[in-house]
Amino acid sequence: MGRLGLMHDVRIADLTIAVAGPSGSQLLADLGAEVIKIELPDIGDITRDAAPKLGNDSFYHLAVNRNKKSVALDLRTTTGREAFHDLVRVSDVVFDNFRPGVLEGLGADYASIRTVNSSAISCSITGYGPTGPYRDYPSFDDMAEGLSGVYSLCGEPGRAPVRLPIPVADLAAGLYASAGILAALLDREKTGKGRRIEVNMLDSVMYLLSLNFQPYFITGQVPQPAGSKHPIAPMVGIFRTRNGHIVLGPSWPRIARVIGKEWMIDDPRFNTVEKRFENKMELEALIEEGLQQADTEDWLHLMRLEDISAGPVNTLDAAVLDPQVLHNRTIARMRHAVGDDARTIECPVKMGGAVEQEHLPPPALGQHSYDVLKELLGYSDEKIAELKGEEKRVGDQEPRTRRRL
Repeated sequence: MGRLGLMHDVRIADLTIAVAGPSGSQLLADLGAEVIKIELPDIGDITRDAAPKLGNDSFYHLAVNRNKKSVALDLRTTTGREAFHDLVRVSDVVFDNFRPGVLEGLGADYASIRTVNSSAISCSITGYGPTGPYRDYPSFDDMAEGLSGVYSLCGEPGRAPVRLPIPVADLAAGLYASAGILAALLDREKTGKGRRIEVNMLDSVMYLLSLNFQPYFITGQVPQPAGSKHPIAPMVGIFRTRNGHIVLGPSWPRIARVIGKEWMIDDPRFNTVEKRFENKMELEALIEEGLQQADTEDWLHLMRLEDISAGPVNTLDAAVLDPQVLHNRTIARMRHAVGDDARTIECPVKMGGAVEQEHLPPPALGQHSYDVLKELLGYSDEKIAELKGEEKRVGDQEPRTRRRL
């Protein structure tokens, strides 16, 4: 498995940093687009230094920047901005995730891009949106998750909210941005016109919460954290077994038979759908009591014989060895500079008939600068030297600051 050669004729000038933008541009790179990651010289993406590392690559960089090229350009310089505009002229998409107002100062806003390439698509991810009272506030994944209401639903009832281990706001924004880019590219095939796309992390998380907000809109009752069980459906969620935990899906009345509590089926507390909802906690306590009489593996065997939806609660080391994960080839490998193959999570999009290529490891900072400037943009060695010289002068005059969202 590997890259799908579906977007080989699409070039993306990628100004994104951190997770939200890079996760979206990596998906497009996995689908075959040429993604040229533009980074500040000597500093690069703000996540490059995070530990743990494989060689010089942080885990962040490895996770969301494969199949890309890296060009070091300082858009604060005249020559750097000129080179960026030259790249925009031969690109289809400009992708960023800076705070509103940053692009204007770099000559990378949509108005500037449109004067250089009227058919270019510009896509920006922001924390809260390009306008409004929070426009200029710094935002990272946790802020969007807290503000959206996600954290209020996480944890055990009556206890403090629990942080999610997945950067849902970042990843959702990246996915919706990539979907917007694909739609804009399709539209451009018909109209020949570029387009401005705006995606923000707050809206992205709240879109994911549609199934949680809808009951509230109907009833006016504010959903509360439900812990390890489904907040509405009885018998759905995580249950203790003798040696661990098991995840159950809808399974009534078969679950009662499997755990040896057939009497529950006709019990007046549980013999209708309405009563099972009404007595949800009592029903789940009885099921968990039964499940604690045997090990997870034994229950899974019995439940699969009865066609009950159930699964283990894997740790990550167990997940990568799961038979279905191995069958799906979900863990991919890519060659890495340290000499060993680097493991990575495969793109979930599978498509029949698509030409597949090996994944390329994330690029070193500026790894493709010369090739892009020389071969793609046609710069002379003298012009490249001039550009690098101006970047060095600016870098020597200013502190090594990191750009922020």
